[in-house]
Amino acid sequence: MNELPEEVKALISAHEKQSAEVLDAIGVSIARRKDEAKAARRHSGIEDTWIDAEEAYLGIDDANRAEFSAARWMKPSSMDGPITTGRRTTGEEVKSNAFVRLTSRYVDAGAAKLGEILLPIDDKAFSFGPTPIPDLIKGMKDTSQVVHKGVPLDRASKPGEPGDSQPLTVKDLAEEKMQLAEKKAKLAEKRIYDWMVECQYPAEMRKVIFDAARIGVGVLKAPFPKPIKAMSLSIVRQTAAALQIEEKIIPASKWVDPWNIYPDPACSENIQNGSYIFERDYLSSKQLRNLKKLDGYLPDQIDKVLKEGPNKIAVDNPQRPDEKQIKERFEVWYYYGALKKEEMETCRQGSTKDFAKEEVYAIVTLVNDSVIRATFNPLDSGEFPYHGVPWQRRSGHWVGVGVGEQVRMPQRMVNAATRALLNNAGKSAGCQFIIDQGAIVPGDGRWTLAPDKIWYKSADSMVDDVRKAFTSINIPNMTPQLMSVVEYAFRLAEESTSIPLITQGQSGPSSPETYGAAQLQNSNANQLLRSIGYAFDDYITEPVIRQYYEWLLLDPDVPDSEKGDFHINAHGSIALVERAIQDQTIMQMGQMVKDPAFGMDPKKWFKMMAKSKRLDPRELQYTDEEMEQLSKQPPPPAPVVQAATIRAEVDKAKLAAAQQDNAADRQLSLQKVKVDTDRDVVYVQAESERTQVMADAKMREIEVKRELAMLDYANKHQISLENVKAMLAKTAMTLTAQKQLAGLNGKAPQVAKPATEPPGRAPNGQRFQR
Repeated sequence: MNELPEEVKALISAHEKQSAEVLDAIGVSIARRKDEAKAARRHSGIEDTWIDAEEAYLGIDDANRAEFSAARWMKPSSMDGPITTGRRTTGEEVKSNAFVRLTSRYVDAGAAKLGEILLPIDDKAFSFGPTPIPDLIKGMKDTSQVVHKGVPLDRASKPGEPGDSQPLTVKDLAEEKMQLAEKKAKLAEKRIYDWMVECQYPAEMRKVIFDAARIGVGVLKAPFPKPIKAMSLSIVRQTAAALQIEEKIIPASKWVDPWNIYPDPACSENIQNGSYIFERDYLSSKQLRNLKKLDGYLPDQIDKVLKEGPNKIAVDNPQRPDEKQIKERFEVWYYYGALKKEEMETCRQGSTKDFAKEEVYAIVTLVNDSVIRATFNPLDSGEFPYHGVPWQRRSGHWVGVGVGEQVRMPQRMVNAATRALLNNAGKSAGCQFIIDQGAIVPGDGRWTLAPDKIWYKSADSMVDDVRKAFTSINIPNMTPQLMSVVEYAFRLAEESTSIPLITQGQSGPSSPETYGAAQLQNSNANQLLRSIGYAFDDYITEPVIRQYYEWLLLDPDVPDSEKGDFHINAHGSIALVERAIQDQTIMQMGQMVKDPAFGMDPKKWFKMMAKSKRLDPRELQYTDEEMEQLSKQPPPPAPVVQAATIRAEVDKAKLAAAQQDNAADRQLSLQKVKVDTDRDVVYVQAESERTQVMADAKMREIEVKRELAMLDYANKHQISLENVKAMLAKTAMTLTAQKQLAGLNGKAPQVAKPATEPPGRAPNGQRFQR
């Protein structure tokens, strides 16, 4: 510029001044729309609903808000953090401010269940197929031969067809075109799925689902251009290699905070129906200064914004908790909408692109209401890369009704009943005392109760009994009544959210007791999942995949072999919901798969069963190389031959077994004879030993009894034991002699007289018998 002539500098300066004025005018025009969108969202009351839902999820309300004054959005990290008391002045009545986090319980349960179903392993919620063409459909039934310039055409024979050639029919051409279209569709489907995997689409969608459950809406930004670095290693020679790094732009998806989205107030229930949309972000001075190095940004406008500072535009939403952290950063607005031809030419200084239309779809970046960049929308359709999905539909508004709003009344009921219960428990734990200060006086001068305390009766007291000066009243405990209110609030929470306790892995009063009742309750609870599955198809899956498909068609880096006229089947979310509901049925079909009469593929059944259990079937199945090796193995013999072979092997095995059994029987017989003989010998020896042992024991027992009898006789007759033994010996000798004499002829004289004898005399030789 310094080397140019003065007259040229003047012309350029005038043009630059005019461009700056146009840019300011464009910034003012877009800023007016921004203010309109901000005011419309604020006046709709949805921001207050969001704040209530977020505070309920975190456990904050007016009763315990003082506890979060330092860190408003965090609970105390220590175990002894305050729960039932807040900041209060001295003498103020102590009341409970406990917060039962019922909202977070249902939000987490709903979001986790939906995320588990809608984001399965190794599956996607869309598929591509060739668009049905009436001429091709009609040609699939035409078997007439193709004739070119009066000459019938032939084609090479397919495997299994006789001969080297076959007539070329219209059906053959239609099938070839259909196969080519299907191949292109599958390649396009794979590329789009790879794009979504690279940007971690499931992780971003989980954030969207959580926002939808918590505040009623989740926002996904997709597709938007994202630069990535692709690295590859090429072998230069045997001892050297080169690392190549290539930068490319791919379409990506990411979660966006709904607090930073401001759609056109006229969009109604879908933000895509509006004429424009704004996204808010924040940049530091360093980040903003670095933007001057990138293509498309206007350095002069950025310098102007840096000079103005970040405080030119006041923060519009002081209710948000993160405002303290962003006051020192620049508020950046991204505008998606239409610009006039001349406005775009001014924003794109030095651009040589020819604008064929009077209006173009643009993306404009504003800081301090100044335009610092303008670029074209990568989609020629002009659709916004923002997709908001409601948890449940709210009539006339793009924000739906979330679980936090659904459970608002039960949450308040639980808090009120719990606080009343704790307050009542504190009061009913002790007594209320009434003391007549004129009748008694404390001995220590303090009007407090203590053990073994002395009280004096006043001299001028008219009370005849000092016990009348004390009275205590017990506050009744109302825990059962208040607990019934808590249980009623929990039932209301289940009914309001359509998320029963049994689907959260917990049981309660409403839990069914039979298997049939549990199935019925699960089926009713799944109605909510079906409804949200349809919403995700309508608001997320279908428009996102359609825009990815448009990007694929416009991307010059995508080969033509992946482009075509495709039909997008983007209603996969509800299919995933239905599949999750049918998990039990899939398991019960295991026996039916084995029956060939049903004609079911066991491999497909196994794949569905593995996915229903959140398993990757690829980790359990053979790889392509292993399957190829198995296919190279010789085929099994015919069933008849195989059956005959098996029967012959069985007969041979039976004969060998019979022979072995006969030899074993003979050996066993010989062993049995020997074993029986040895067993008899051992048995006789054991019996003899046992008899001898028993006889010895009996003799010892008799000897002991004899000794005891002698001692007893000696004690009774006051004689010594030796005299007893002598008397017994004499008696034994007499009886022995009598026995010997009687054994001669039965007529021997009587030697000893019996101790007792019946009247009369026994016959000769029968005295001892009778």
